[in-house]
Formats: sequence, C-alpha cells, structure tokens
Amino acid sequence: MILSGGSGTRLWPLSRESYPKQFLKLYGDKTLLQHTADRLLKMIEPEYLKVIAGEKWCDLVSRQLKNLSGDFIIKEPCARGTAPAIILAVNEIIKAGAKNEDVVIITPSDGAITNVEVFIEALKVAVEAACEGFITVLGIEPTRPETGFGYIRRGKKFPGGFFEAERFVEKPDLRTAMKYYQSRSYFWNGGIFIFTIASLMRELKQADEELYNALKSDNMRENFADLKNISFDNALMERAERVAFVPLINSGWSDVGSWDALHDILEHDENNNTFNGDVINLNGHNNYIYSPDKLVVLNNIDDLVFVNAPEAIFITRRGMSQDVRNVVKYLKEHGHEDKC
Repeated sequence: MILSGGSGTRLWPLSRESYPKQFLKLYGDKTLLQHTADRLLKMIEPEYLKVIAGEKWCDLVSRQLKNLSGDFIIKEPCARGTAPAIILAVNEIIKAGAKNEDVVIITPSDGAITNVEVFIEALKVAVEAACEGFITVLGIEPTRPETGFGYIRRGKKFPGGFFEAERFVEKPDLRTAMKYYQSRSYFWNGGIFIFTIASLMRELKQADEELYNALKSDNMRENFADLKNISFDNALMERAERVAFVPLINSGWSDVGSWDALHDILEHDENNNTFNGDVINLNGHNNYIYSPDKLVVLNNIDDLVFVNAPEAIFITRRGMSQDVRNVVKYLKEHGHEDKC
C-alpha cells in the first residue's frame, strides 16, 4: 500500500498545495509515485498493489500509474492522518478477502531510494519478521545529525537478521541528534511499515480501542470523518509490544524534504554541482540548478539553489532551502495564495 494522500510545499515552487511532490519528476524520467510503485512491483504482483489517496488526487494517481488495472485506489473520505488511512485500507482489503496471515507493506509515495536492490533485500527480511508476528519498520541509517526526523533505537538482534525496535523517539534537538548519530544505535524512521493483519489487530486492540473498533467495523468508511487525526507512529508504533526493526543501509534513501536533500541524492559533477536543464557553468561549485526550459549561465557562483518553475523562480543559498516554508507563509500573508 502506497500512502499518497498528503500535500505540501517543501519543494516550492515546483511542489505546491495543488500539486504535491509525489507527482513530480525529480530524478530519472519518472515521478516519485511511479518510482515507489516500481520498487514494490519488483516484489509483489500488480494486482496486490494499492494506493491510498484523497479524492482530489485520484485522477493524478490513475494517470501516473496507468499500467495498473482494476480498482487499485483506496479513497480517503477526508484527511485524518496516516493511522486512520492505513486502517481504512486494511479494513477494505479484509472485506475483499484478505486473510489474517496476509502481509501488508506500507510505504510513503514521496520518498526516493536510489539503490533499489538494497531496499528489496531489507524488505524481504522485514516480511520474515512480520510473519513471525512482529509489527516491523525499516530504519534508515543516518548520514547526518538530523532534527527533522523521528528516530528508532536498535535493540537486540533476532536470528532472522532483524532487530528489536527498543523505542521510538520524537524529533530531537541538534545536540541530541548529534548523540544519536555518533552512537550508531539510532536510525531514522522512514515510515515504511510491514505487518500481518493478525498482528495489526492484536497490537491495535491493546494500543487504541477506537481504531481497533474502526478496523473491525462494517461501516468504517461512513464513520471515517469522526475518527481522530493521528499518525500511525503515535497511534500504534510507540505503543506496540512486538516491534521489529530492519536497518536500511546504503540505500540512497531520502525523504526529498528540501532542494538541498534532492541535491544530496543526485549525481554531481566534479565541482559538486547538480544541473537539471541547459546550464553553462563557469567556475561554479556546490550548486543545484533546475531550469528545464531556459538557459542558465553560472559565473563564479557557489552554494546556490536556483529553481525555475512555471509560476515562479526560487533562489536561495545551499543549506537554507528548508526556509522555503517561510517563503510560502509570506506569500500567503501578502496576497499570493495562487502561487502556493
């Protein structure tokens, strides 16, 4: 199951509230959603692939995944966070004939993984852990002290090659994130979950009675809007008793949460530049340039992010692209909502 219900502007001006980043071609010749589907299709048959999406995204999902047939989209009646969305999807596949022992894989639609083989091997281990009754999560090996992600502490190792997820930690401050990074015992929580339906029911019954009752309900869709808005981490993962963890190492994973993050996973030239479009570089270093329809000439420019989108041009210094949220806020406050 691919979660494709969110919207955001962290890659503004390309990613907008009306066109989220999962529908963009940011590397290669496919969108993030298409890359996500392709990864999963290396392990599962097309008829078992589902996409969870809000009504306003269904046409885009259908167009971008036109190689899939049948009714593969599970529509969210409204936005209620990842926990209700996942539980709704499981509720519907149970009605369609899924069994307690069937394994469910949940993955976001808007991340990047450039080493797909590593991802598939980790996923196979996670499926084995799920078959042994664990709610399983893939943990991303940190490449820096990151304050924008939740973390998982690695516990004891099990014979199958997976580990106990000792605890989940909310987004830390920089000092704590540095300790986590140096310890090598903490991994980023990338939001990729694997479990059997039986394990989900067992853990949810103990962790959240409201959501458990919704999962068992015959009319969950009709009552969906009444459910609390909560993430899968908060509702279940932080409270579950049998949680396993599989490390995802050297996978080239990124949440593509900023233009800097995108620069980090793409190929660079000898001066650490990444260019998308017609760019002439005269002694420029460490730049990210996106301009598919207009020539850009760099003359002795370093550490630049330059994004030429149809509605706007965004220019900032490398390392500062996370501040795009402030840009979008400013635009909304000053009468430019149509550009967001």
